[in-house]
Amino acid sequence: HEQWFAYITNEVVPFMQSYANERNGWTGTPGCIAFGCSLGATHAANLFFRRPDLFDGLLALSGIYDSEYGFPGYMDELVYANSPVHYLGGMPTDHPYIQQYNRHKGVIVVGQGPWEIPQSTFQLRDICQSKGINVWVDVWGHDVKHDWDWWYKQVPVHVPHIL
Repeated sequence: HEQWFAYITNEVVPFMQSYANERNGWTGTPGCIAFGCSLGATHAANLFFRRPDLFDGLLALSGIYDSEYGFPGYMDELVYANSPVHYLGGMPTDHPYIQQYNRHKGVIVVGQGPWEIPQSTFQLRDICQSKGINVWVDVWGHDVKHDWDWWYKQVPVHVPHIL
């Protein structure tokens, strides 16, 4: 997983930024938004929270942000580093990343219907509030299930907030 993480942060993002500059005649470092649904939301949130220097936006739909779901009762440094509920929970309120998060726009969305697991989203929301991290956690209704039909509805609602 850390090899994948390094590939995204050290190769994919710089390539995307260079490509955007080249195609648009820009200079500098264009922003990058981490986006995903389900497990992709988990990865997107992890990218955003671990590397706020690279990712200045987040849209995470129906993710699980606590490693306990995949690694019940187990914790080591690697698992901790990929569990936003844990590493944000352990982050001091004066950590410099918090200022970076608050210069960015993050949206985390979860439904409460079939196959959704909103508890870790609620945990993440509460941790962010306690640390002064400004992310919008949007909780949809009990009819909203963990499926593409809903994600297609949620994206156009939330993308304008990030941009």
